[in-house]
Amino acid sequence: MLAFIHFAPWYRNTMTVEFSGELKPALDKFASSLQIQSTSLPEAEIIERYLNKPFGNAYDFDQADRIDGLFESA
Repeated sequence: MLAFIHFAPWYRNTMTVEFSGELKPALDKFASSLQIQSTSLPEAEIIERYLNKPFGNAYDFDQADRIDGLFESA
């Protein structure tokens, strides 16, 4: 099963997903129209770490520091 957590652009969450470095060329094709918050790692490391991740609400869902100018009126 593959699941992603999607945040609205204004939410300012710095969470990233991990992808195998072998997928980087395929993901880069979409870089001009899609921002993918990911880290590329060697496939062996992805496989080793796959089942050693926290479950449920163990992730930090807090917002990052405010982005200046994002909510200012024009």
